[in-house]
Amino acid sequence: MIFLDLLFPPKTNCLLCGKVIKEGKICFECENKLPFIIGNRCSVCGKPIRDGDRCPDCMEINHVFTRSISPFEYDETIKSLIARFKYYKERSLAEFFAEYMYRCIQEAGIKFDVIVPVPLHRTKLDERGYNQSELLARELSYRFDVIMSKPLRRIKNTKSQTELKREERMKNLKGAFKVVYGDLVKDKTILLVDDVLTTGSTLDECAKVLRESGAKDVFAATIATGRNV
Repeated sequence: MIFLDLLFPPKTNCLLCGKVIKEGKICFECENKLPFIIGNRCSVCGKPIRDGDRCPDCMEINHVFTRSISPFEYDETIKSLIARFKYYKERSLAEFFAEYMYRCIQEAGIKFDVIVPVPLHRTKLDERGYNQSELLARELSYRFDVIMSKPLRRIKNTKSQTELKREERMKNLKGAFKVVYGDLVKDKTILLVDDVLTTGSTLDECAKVLRESGAKDVFAATIATGRNV
């Protein structure tokens, strides 16, 4: 079988246009159309900005995490891919997204001791069958050769954040997370992993309980963020 694979390399289809490709998950043309965040970005939340150091939101909000980084802006293409990843069981997209996250984190020069995924509540985990943030964190763990651990638990099954404003999101998330393995957190610099940064409320609430349990610093990484989130 290996010999045949060498003679006739297996082919796959581009995630976006469906064209047959020899390697990878996306064709060259479609990759060039992806909404990479290029140029100036907010030094805190990572959203694309025209000039300056911080976006308008981060000039008003004191985030609990030190910095968040994302390779993509959240346009319709990325939104569709993330939906396939989260809701349609295309788990292999974790590799695709994590590779771009890995490059972005490396370029940003962020250093950390442990990778922690944002947890799902047990009810939602049972419905979906997997935690997309954990799949991303595991892929990043392989690439960085840094341990992934799960010290966080989601103890409150919150309602969807989609239609909520920041203040409502923070209220909705209050008391939603708990650190259950403090020794995995104490004196550690943590990379917190989630799929999308919208207002940063979820990352802030997680970072808050991690810091309260002795974390030295908390950075964050997501697939996407952007002006139109």
